[in-house]
Amino acid sequence: MFDTPMTRRQALRRIYRAIVATGAAQFLSFEQLLAADRSPEQDRLNLIWLHGTSCSGCSTSFLDVEDVPILDILTKFANVVFHPDLSAATGHQVPELIERLEGSNQRYLFTFEGGIPVDMPHACMVGDKPVTHWVDRLAGKAEACIAAGTCAAHGGIPAMQGTVTGSHTLSGYLSRKGIDKPVVNLPNCPMKPEHFVYTVLHYAMTGKLPELDGAARPRKFFGRTLHERCVYYADFQEKRYARFIGDEGCLLKLGCQGPVTHSDCVEYGHNSNTNNCIRAGHPCVGCASEHFPRQIMLHTYRDKRPIRRRF
Repeated sequence: MFDTPMTRRQALRRIYRAIVATGAAQFLSFEQLLAADRSPEQDRLNLIWLHGTSCSGCSTSFLDVEDVPILDILTKFANVVFHPDLSAATGHQVPELIERLEGSNQRYLFTFEGGIPVDMPHACMVGDKPVTHWVDRLAGKAEACIAAGTCAAHGGIPAMQGTVTGSHTLSGYLSRKGIDKPVVNLPNCPMKPEHFVYTVLHYAMTGKLPELDGAARPRKFFGRTLHERCVYYADFQEKRYARFIGDEGCLLKLGCQGPVTHSDCVEYGHNSNTNNCIRAGHPCVGCASEHFPRQIMLHTYRDKRPIRRRF
């Protein structure tokens, strides 16, 4: 027996529940979603997304949402002009799309995933030009820029010690080039799609980025450390520490990075809140931190080696 098809209003109700889960209900009502669904495409904000030195993990996370596809939300408020993993455009069509948007008077947000290989620009090519060429052009005319994931926001793996590409963060690269544009950083490895949707919806509805902290991250998600909200905080206060993975107690002495990592993982985990490191019984690896990856990623209870930054 076949299920009864959903009406358009029921489908929008389902989308709105997903929007509420991102925390965007404070500035977006269901009636506004209905209005956005009826609005002409030309009135919607444009989005363009490029990759640098990355594993595409943030894009994979962006697409791997079970309840409501992220694109079902975004396309009510924005036109996704180009995304390397979503768009059907290939070959010469890609630079033509980019040039058409960059040469128009249309408003858009520029999203960048991964690092920017300043010392090896040929490591990332779009068409016959290095990705730095396109970052210069797109960021220069964008209303604002989004650094998607830890690599783009804080450096991440492409910028770790020993690499030779000279990888820069998006904000670091724009500063180097003298391009003065607002940048919002959305670290996590991979980036949480909920953070991205919230940021885009906030901009689409209010015309400005959400409130940011000193590291240009949305304060709503990154205003507190994992340690402050940890399920083992009482154990920490009582100095009850786990000695091995799977033990009861605070995971600090197993190398947990919760005290120095700002994110909302404890409240809302990855994969539609399926899980997070600490809930799974493993110390936080600090993937949203400026210090990720560290020289020593895994510790034992009696490990006395100092934890140094990767730079």
